Amino acid sequence: MRHVVENLRRRGLGPPLPRPLGALCPHRREGAFVSRRPGLKPFFLIAVLFALADQVIKQIVGKTFALGDSVAVIPGFFNLVHLRNPGGAFSILDGLPPLWGRLFFICATLAALAFVLYLYRTHSPGNLWAKAGMMLVFGGGLGNLVDRVAYGEVIDYLLFYYGQYHWPAFNLADSGITVGVGLMIVDLLRGTPESASSRGGG
Repeated sequence: MRHVVENLRRRGLGPPLPRPLGALCPHRREGAFVSRRPGLKPFFLIAVLFALADQVIKQIVGKTFALGDSVAVIPGFFNLVHLRNPGGAFSILDGLPPLWGRLFFICATLAALAFVLYLYRTHSPGNLWAKAGMMLVFGGGLGNLVDRVAYGEVIDYLLFYYGQYHWPAFNLADSGITVGVGLMIVDLLRGTPESASSRGGG
């Protein structure tokens, strides 16, 4: 039977030879599949560790300082404080009614976390600036989300000021969100490696 099939193939009458697996899988290189999407394990690991660090600091502040306390670290410039913020980062929208404000910020944070996760999954795997920014934004949002679910407000402990000018108190989670968004903007302004190479070739 084998000889019959081989004779038919020589004459062009037999079934086509099976294609190599590499030809069927264009994204397979050197015997291993190459994923188009970045893995989620490093994303969640770094984001959760960042949120955990924020929560540890908040617990230390809550046990060390009474609500409203302020300790000068750099007199005239930086204090450690214990404040509660029902609003967003840097006290944005802190005038909303307590129940509605709590529900609004919980829902808004969940939506933002889902959007950041979607961006990370669809982003170029080799783009480190954007990936680092998304991890910080996700970790910061997660850290503040824990506060909102547990207390209905966020614990702030960093206060910078100069003379009569005071920047709204904030925390490590707020810093992560701000720096993360900044990294994403830098990545957007720099452009992707593909677009940069295409501009250089043109």
